[in-house]
Amino acid sequence: MLDLIPYVPAVQPALEVFYAACFAALGWDFDLLGRHADLANIPATYRRFWCLFDGNELVGTVALREISSNTAELKRLYIHPARQGKGFGKLLFETALKDAKRIGYHTLCADTRRDRAASRHLMESHGFRETSQYNQNDFAELFYALDLLP
Repeated sequence: MLDLIPYVPAVQPALEVFYAACFAALGWDFDLLGRHADLANIPATYRRFWCLFDGNELVGTVALREISSNTAELKRLYIHPARQGKGFGKLLFETALKDAKRIGYHTLCADTRRDRAASRHLMESHGFRETSQYNQNDFAELFYALDLLP
């Protein structure tokens, strides 16, 4: 049974295990004290942060980080490697997109890497367009923006 919940501190241990598995599958180190320090203090970093559980298993996450009163950034959209290809990414993506519109943001930004084909496809299929670099993420290679105004 799927359960999409906002972040609460009680899920932090599961979140750390989840990201360690996701990043290991990508060949990345999980660095909670450095590059991934945002995940050590989610309430201070993100406007919204959702965790998708299938029963007791954390299978995905997505977040919105506020850049300005009119602009948010889509962040931390990850699906557990063993659970990819089941529509969880689309569910999380559309949840964040709907909430960004409800909050009243005019623009939703996102960054990714060239080798993240599924991420690029999801953004491009929802109307994101490539844009110039809008943040200081040296790890990202591609930057996208979506106009949320009708």
